Amino acid sequence: MTNTFGPADASDASDASDASDASDASGSGLVGTITAQSIVIRPIGPSPSIGVAPGETWHRGNDWPPENTEPPSAAAPAPWQQNTNLHFTPVTNPVPPVTVALPPRAWSTYHYSIVLLTEFAQQWAPTAGAEKPALDALLAGVNLAAEKANLVEMIEFRDGVLTEALAQKDSFIAYFRGALSFSKATHPCTFFLAQAAVRIAEFVAMYYKNMYQRPRPSQLWPELMPPIEVPGHASFPSSHSTQANTVALLLQNIAGPGGANVVPSAVDVTTRLAQRIARNREVLGLHYPSDSEAGRLIVAPAVWTTMQACPTIARLITAAQQEWTAFTI
Repeated sequence: MTNTFGPADASDASDASDASDASDASGSGLVGTITAQSIVIRPIGPSPSIGVAPGETWHRGNDWPPENTEPPSAAAPAPWQQNTNLHFTPVTNPVPPVTVALPPRAWSTYHYSIVLLTEFAQQWAPTAGAEKPALDALLAGVNLAAEKANLVEMIEFRDGVLTEALAQKDSFIAYFRGALSFSKATHPCTFFLAQAAVRIAEFVAMYYKNMYQRPRPSQLWPELMPPIEVPGHASFPSSHSTQANTVALLLQNIAGPGGANVVPSAVDVTTRLAQRIARNREVLGLHYPSDSEAGRLIVAPAVWTTMQACPTIARLITAAQQEWTAFTI
């Protein structure tokens, strides 16, 4: 068991294609739930030696690390050697100044997304952005009666969408990977960036959620009866919408016309996926349609612009564009 959070409550930390990250990510998924993960376990107990020592008719128990050579001999074994690794991440230049190789393969995508988030947090200045006036205007123009009617009407679609919506609750990167055909193995920089985008977008969404403190739809209208637990944070803007639209814009600027242009349809497919992911949260009764629109609204000014100003993220974006040019789908 490992403590995980899902995109709605936090980020999309690990993905099914990245089993190693799923196992070592403490708090890997992101949504305030406890989720069973595939944990790597390497039991090592006494094992019989390959051979027997002179004068013995039994096999000695061979612990780890082995104290003797195989098969047993009277000669003292050579001491275990220390490796020459001086850095956790492989480097392109082992002498100072060190340049970290991209992507940082030894890091889990979950933990490295936190590294990139810290860089983003140092760059982001929300009070200087233009997104708050837009959010104010959007919220001021909300027609609650129309939003309620929309949400009540969508209840009939819950049976059809529930399996999909639950899959997207804790991880929706798999949907983008399926559409653009990439993985950590084929496009590692893209994969690292997608995970970071989810966490960064969550950070921004939570900032505004705390500012606006909008109640969840089911708090106003209990008859909505969401089929899953309502996340423990405010409603506006939708985290799923902010995250999905951030990933969409990122991929458009890596693989699509804004980047390598290897996937000309990237804008269409990723935009529609982001809309669908956000809409599914509305179907569950967790968000108002205006929450989803707010999430989309803040991506370009509040998230993407600052991401591009972060040195490490900018380097990863360039490297990701190059990997799409080198390894097209």
